[in-house]
Amino acid sequence: MSEVSKKKIAIIGSGISGLSASYILSKKYSITLFEKNDYLGGHTRTLKIDGINIDTGFIVYNDKNYLQFKSFLNHLKIKSKNSNMSFAFTNLNKDFEYSGRNLLTIFSKILRLFSFSFWRFVLEIRRFYKLCKKLDLNSLEDLTIDDFLKKNKFSESLINYHIYPLICSIWSSNSKDVKKFPLKAFISFFNNHNLFDFSNRPQWKFIENGSVSYINKILKNKKFKTLIKVKKIKIFRKKNNVIIKYDKKIASFDKVIFATNANEILKILNNPTQLEKNIFTKFKYTQNIAYLHSDINFMPKDKNLWSSWNFIYSEIKYNSFCLTYWMNLLQKIKSKKNYFVTINPFIEPKNFYDKHNFQHICFDLNMLKAQKKIKSIQGKQNTYFCGAYIGYGFHEDGIQSSIYVANLLETPLPWRNKSYIYTRLPY
Repeated sequence: MSEVSKKKIAIIGSGISGLSASYILSKKYSITLFEKNDYLGGHTRTLKIDGINIDTGFIVYNDKNYLQFKSFLNHLKIKSKNSNMSFAFTNLNKDFEYSGRNLLTIFSKILRLFSFSFWRFVLEIRRFYKLCKKLDLNSLEDLTIDDFLKKNKFSESLINYHIYPLICSIWSSNSKDVKKFPLKAFISFFNNHNLFDFSNRPQWKFIENGSVSYINKILKNKKFKTLIKVKKIKIFRKKNNVIIKYDKKIASFDKVIFATNANEILKILNNPTQLEKNIFTKFKYTQNIAYLHSDINFMPKDKNLWSSWNFIYSEIKYNSFCLTYWMNLLQKIKSKKNYFVTINPFIEPKNFYDKHNFQHICFDLNMLKAQKKIKSIQGKQNTYFCGAYIGYGFHEDGIQSSIYVANLLETPLPWRNKSYIYTRLPY
């Protein structure tokens, strides 16, 4: 089919959802991808420091839970290596820190072997996991994690030193929103990733030479047009087409796909329907600042506890927390220098290499209800929606949402696993 005879589709946003949609649909349609930033990739952001490619956004995935993303990487011939996904917690105001790397790091100090309070903490973790595994997902629709923890009388130590740190680390939630996290989403995600088990957890992987490798491969083989640094854009839907005005220019398309964050849609869509307003006003985002640095002050005090994910908590001085990724361990960086990515540090790290603002979806009960309604507006007025926010907020959710739209537009997948899998979407 010639480019002249192909129907034209505009895709707004170049994260995993927009890029994968562009790649898949470009075989059948004439695609133009619009991006407001000066780079393509969204949360996929790799920096070269001291000759080393270091990821600052998307870092890891696994074969079990990222079926379509894995198929996409295989199709692009992108290589990955096994990563380490250990977790450590430090309370700056108390002599309390632990790591889940092994038994020695759990009982980081010999006195803890004889500490009743610490043994109680460990046993309570076990009780929490066992109880969660028994829950019926169908009975959890209107419950939050806070409801569940209060009902079962779990201690403040378990809540503040283990459960909430895990949720905040995985979803980049803040201390205010974490209590509202939907219990059903938490249980479902942890069950699917075997996180309630102390063994048989999936092997996590990182992309060789940084996650930007798959972006570069897409762009090298792309058959679609890309526009970056688009600062002003407005979408006008007509009866038979879609008009896009951007940066004092105008273009006509047959269809439009929104692959932006959910909170940006109503800002750029002219005359949205009442249902669209009702849906997309329910999605909230939190602003998170990520620093790439080498400052060890954002790691556990005991170096033996250093893990891939390090949750640093302060009760008194800051009444807050930050999360540090040890990139040497996550990406197997062989260097005498340590490289860290810290999210929302209490103070700026010394001599940091880079800082970047990311938006992350806030999970609550209203958001989950809105997710389910998106299916009903797909294709209406030649408009489609995809994005990681329709699922759990990760790369697999983003690519599954774009595959769903590709299916609606009757476009086959270009990779071997041609089945349309939507295990992460509420459809």
